[in-house]
Amino acid sequence: MRIFLLAIIFFLRGSFANAQLAFIDSLKHQLDIAKEDTNKLELLIRLSFNYTWSYADTSFMYAKQALELAQKLNSGPGIAFAQGQMSSALITLGNYPLALDYAFKALQWAEKSGSASDQSYANLGIAMCYREQGDYNSSLAYCRKALAIASTIQSADFDHATVLGVTASVYEKNNQPDSAVAFGKKAYELHDLGSGLRYVLGSAYSKRGSYDSAMFYFRAGLPEAVKNHTEIDLVDIYNGIAIIKQATGNIDSAAWYAKKALTEKVGRTYPLGLLRAANMLVDLYQSQKNDDSTLKYLRISINLKDSLFNRERTMAIQNLEFKEKEKQKELEASKLKYQSRLNIYMLLAGLLILLIVVGGLWRRNIYKQRSYALLHRQKEEIQNALSTLKNTQTQLIQSEKMASLGELTAGIAHEIQNPLNFMNNFSDVNTELIDELKTELATGNIQSANEIADNLKKNEEKINYHGKRADAIVKGMLQHSRSSSGQKELTDINKLTDEYLRLAFHGLRAKDKSFNAKFETNFEENVGKINIIPQDIGRVLLNLINNAFYAVNERTNLQHPGYEPIVLVSTNRKENNIELEIRDNGIGIPRNIVDKIFQPFFTTKPPGQGTGLGLSLAYDIIKACGGEIRVETKEAEYTRFIITLPV
Repeated sequence: MRIFLLAIIFFLRGSFANAQLAFIDSLKHQLDIAKEDTNKLELLIRLSFNYTWSYADTSFMYAKQALELAQKLNSGPGIAFAQGQMSSALITLGNYPLALDYAFKALQWAEKSGSASDQSYANLGIAMCYREQGDYNSSLAYCRKALAIASTIQSADFDHATVLGVTASVYEKNNQPDSAVAFGKKAYELHDLGSGLRYVLGSAYSKRGSYDSAMFYFRAGLPEAVKNHTEIDLVDIYNGIAIIKQATGNIDSAAWYAKKALTEKVGRTYPLGLLRAANMLVDLYQSQKNDDSTLKYLRISINLKDSLFNRERTMAIQNLEFKEKEKQKELEASKLKYQSRLNIYMLLAGLLILLIVVGGLWRRNIYKQRSYALLHRQKEEIQNALSTLKNTQTQLIQSEKMASLGELTAGIAHEIQNPLNFMNNFSDVNTELIDELKTELATGNIQSANEIADNLKKNEEKINYHGKRADAIVKGMLQHSRSSSGQKELTDINKLTDEYLRLAFHGLRAKDKSFNAKFETNFEENVGKINIIPQDIGRVLLNLINNAFYAVNERTNLQHPGYEPIVLVSTNRKENNIELEIRDNGIGIPRNIVDKIFQPFFTTKPPGQGTGLGLSLAYDIIKACGGEIRVETKEAEYTRFIITLPV
């Protein structure tokens, strides 16, 4: 007999309700004349089963009587039967904590029995308890356990469709329609589980926006629900159709189906479904500015909310009372056991105390020795780990410094290459002009000789200009290569920012010829000079600008049509502060890691492309200057780093 399949009534309510209701009077008559045996136990469970949806409190009463009889008969399967049915009745009543308690007790018995089918059903019963109280992650965890056990069962008596169907219903409630459809269709192929499964499939397709498929399953479920008198399924299906009608702009039809849902007599067992229908009607009539109808259904909605609140409060009181009675029974049982064993314990008390004292002293000594050895090992492990961490930190910091130096050097090399090329080119031209000048002088053509001499002079001026430019670059390189003295000096922040922007760009171009991005500056002219350590702020700027170019390059690689990579650097004077902004239109930073980007060793770059120290060091440098650095970003759109420095 499938012990825990009764607990799955939540999903199979459309399959058995009508057939079982026909036997209620007959079962009551048999119960009146039954003896205190397993036959009466089965009658009690059947009656509880049939009353689950119509009168859940009556169902719980019969299940409780069944549990007491099973305990009296010492019937393990009977106890599990009763516990599973009590869980189902309590779910219907909305008492989820107590329902979950009985479901776990049923699982314990199933695990003791070693029956795979009973364990699968028991896990499924727990999943439905979590499902009905909205804890879908826990529900899915137990669904997966039930599915894993079910996959090992080859028996034709085991109902795989039910396990798949309940799993589909949890995915549907958790707004995972694709998974709900996948599991629901597998269940549908194995066995028709009635209007309940059709509702799940219809609702899942509706959430996917596949309204035609959704309407197919909703319409297929309506006659099934009417035939089996499963009013709860009717309410759900009517509400589902109303949602589709509203989504497709058919307001009158949406209102008609919502009203149909409200006419079902399930206020005792399913007020939440009626509340959804009432709230939909309030929204529909409010959108049409029909104040009378809006007010009418708003009152119905308020009454249903009050009903739900009263129901939850009543169940909480009943839950406390039940637990109190259970504790009282356990206390009385403990007292009886205590009294029966008290004499034996008194005889052994003296010896036991002596053994405890001796054993305690011995254990204490052993514990001290083991604790000391453990602490010694842990100390050594911590020291080794700390040493390894320090070495790693030193290597990473050095790697970051070398990477920054490499980027700076590459930029300077690229900058100095331009004037050198000009100087070489003009030098070659002058050599040719000198040969021409000699030829003209030899022929006595003084006018041509003078023109050639003028050209030589102009070329020499250009050579001198580019030579001075190269000299300035070299001096700048020497300036940057010097170790920071830590001494602040008045610095033109616009000039410093522009210099590092160009160095960063040319450095990236030197490493990757395919790299290309547009950069712009928007410097406030009267921003003035600021007292800073230029090398430190330059390092911050170089790191942030390199990150900006990296971000736009990554988005360029995604090949979005019409995308133009650009990095904008600007300065702005605000009272006693200067703001530097580095903005890019790159890939942005995901919201879930924005708070981590200034942490040491945190990086989103692939291994080998970043140490995770750049932003951390930048943060420390700016804070040491008495400034502030913050970030604004939107994933796949832009990132802004704003540095605020005191004047």
